[in-house]
Amino acid sequence: MSRSYLQIDSSLANKVSLIMTDVDGTITDILGYVEKIAQSALRDLIDSGITVGFVSGRTLPRLDPVALDIGINGPIIGENGGIAKLRTTGVLLNLGYSREPALKDLERLKKHFPNAITQTEDDADRKVDVGFKVQGIVPDELKKHLKDSELLDSGYMLHMLQKGVSKGGTLKRILPSIGGGKLSPEQVLVIGDSLTDISLFRVFPHSVFIRNDRISSADRVAMEDAAEYVSGLEFGAGFAMVARHILKLRG
Repeated sequence: MSRSYLQIDSSLANKVSLIMTDVDGTITDILGYVEKIAQSALRDLIDSGITVGFVSGRTLPRLDPVALDIGINGPIIGENGGIAKLRTTGVLLNLGYSREPALKDLERLKKHFPNAITQTEDDADRKVDVGFKVQGIVPDELKKHLKDSELLDSGYMLHMLQKGVSKGGTLKRILPSIGGGKLSPEQVLVIGDSLTDISLFRVFPHSVFIRNDRISSADRVAMEDAAEYVSGLEFGAGFAMVARHILKLRG
């Protein structure tokens, strides 16, 4: 069960070398814009010597401008772990993931539920993840018809990914390429707000759940059970409070 972020102590604050944060719902406001207070906190974390990266469900065209504007100095993982690069200006890594399993399952869903499935505007930019919205069908019903992919609900849209692909798995996979290969999982802090981030919490020992009152009570319990710490506020304001606490402990 997670504890208040105020329980993060100086030992952990000074041990953290890499912070990987989700974007939507974690550093943004309710409309999806990165909050200025979160931008400032991210820059202060970087100035303190911490490497900061994004691990998000967004596509690269929606991640790169934000990362460049803030000055993110760490890895960029997009499409819920489907794609990754070691730095904002770097090239995509060859992870060997395929979009075909998700596309096949999407066609299967469209046949089962005619006129209920609508692919998102940014789906054309996706390389591995398939993004869509659905009307009148609950996610659990959709899952019954999947064969080779997994369904994720970010609270903003639905995603399908090849089985086995996740944010946590991809970050673990590329960790040896970050920081000269000297980073251990204990030096990583992962931060997120929804079930699309729970793989991060299960793979890495230090995690913060940014409180999200929009998800179901069952999902909230699952997040609190998986995370080590929980913020006091939602959205970017919650992220900023966690960051300020860590920075204060680091002096």
